[in-house]
Amino acid sequence: MPDKREKIVRQRAETRVGCRAMILVRKVESGKWVVTKFVKEHTHQLTPGKGRRDCIYDQYPNEHDKIRELSQQLAIEKKRAATYKRHLELLFEHIEGHNESLAKRIQHIVENVREIETKDHQQQQQQQQSLR
Repeated sequence: MPDKREKIVRQRAETRVGCRAMILVRKVESGKWVVTKFVKEHTHQLTPGKGRRDCIYDQYPNEHDKIRELSQQLAIEKKRAATYKRHLELLFEHIEGHNESLAKRIQHIVENVREIETKDHQQQQQQQQSLR
């Protein structure tokens, strides 16, 4: 199939004010891309474009300041996370202690119920023997 990319012509904003500088490339039969036309001379000053990356440097011209600021924020968040972790550990210890206390109480209740059932069973046997 023919390469459709060769036919795409992109519309540009008119910022070149008559400048003839250009680079044309074409894909040849071997599959490689070859520069077919190159005009180096510009009729205007070259200025860097405003990419997304440039916006960060506009706000933080010194990248080390940004790194320092982010490092400080990271340290604060690590301390906060450690505090939350310790609070959760204490809460889990409390819950575990409470669970152990409840388990002992339940075991005590079960033992009392068995004791009462045993006494009731013994009384019923005594009553049946006395009726005979």
